[in-house]
Amino acid sequence: MDTIDYIDLRKISGDGLQQIRRQVVRLKQMGKSGKEIELLVGIRQNRISEIWTAYQRDAEAALNPRKRRRKPGKPMLLSQEEQNEIQRILTFTTPQEFGLEGHVWTQGRTVEWIRRTYHKEIAIRTLSSYMARWGLRRLTQNRQNR
Repeated sequence: MDTIDYIDLRKISGDGLQQIRRQVVRLKQMGKSGKEIELLVGIRQNRISEIWTAYQRDAEAALNPRKRRRKPGKPMLLSQEEQNEIQRILTFTTPQEFGLEGHVWTQGRTVEWIRRTYHKEIAIRTLSSYMARWGLRRLTQNRQNR
């Protein structure tokens, strides 16, 4: 028996997820079973059930991509003082001044500096969100210096 190569929904863009959700709903409306949809679409039956249940509850709104955000009431990883300092550092200094390689701040170097300075692990995606909030242009992704 062949094994199914399942789609990792965490790696799919918002538009891609919306397309998959629409496909699942369309197949369910056609009377297909969870197993049939699993084979056709390449996602597990439990996800199919979640999509169908959400669609029955919220109709079209359940198919639209949702923005991923911090849960209300959950504190931000970086304090306002830390954010202010990071903005100043990124704007007026170079990584070399802090013992890091390179002349330009990359996402990887910034994450490393935050880890060393504040002893906090921050994901690249989280850093990107902070930078957008600060109005700073996105840093390049330097895979060697993550």
